Amino acid sequence: MADSRLQPPEAPAAHATAVEGAVLKVRPDGPNVLTGDVVLAGARSAPTGRTTLVLCRCGGSGNKPYCDGTHTRNGFRDPGILPAAARAGMRAAGRVTVTRTPDGPLECIGPLAVEGADGRLACASVTLLCRCGHSQTKPFCDSSHARVGFEG
Repeated sequence: MADSRLQPPEAPAAHATAVEGAVLKVRPDGPNVLTGDVVLAGARSAPTGRTTLVLCRCGGSGNKPYCDGTHTRNGFRDPGILPAAARAGMRAAGRVTVTRTPDGPLECIGPLAVEGADGRLACASVTLLCRCGHSQTKPFCDSSHARVGFEG
């Protein structure tokens, strides 16, 4: 019978305190919810660790890039399903920096997994997210913001 004092102590759960890769969940008829090690460029304070940002994707928020619930009042409809051409990619951990481009998309630099409402994933290290509400490839930008005169 082995002496339990000679056994190494049980290791804590792997990565119990580590931040997993950032995930953006596309909500049907609603916002994008981005969770993980994320930073919004230009924000007054830079959070550390796990953060959640609720981001407008209807184009109507009065508090862009954040969602303020306007999608419910303006009748925004989108099932939140990724386009068929979205590539699966590989999930990875790391910080994602989100930058508002002038009158254009949100530019996400870093390993980001985008999860559609049906659970399908697309992963990339550079992702452009529609924030005007008119893209035909939601949640991704297709440059519709220029056609519709989006400001934000």
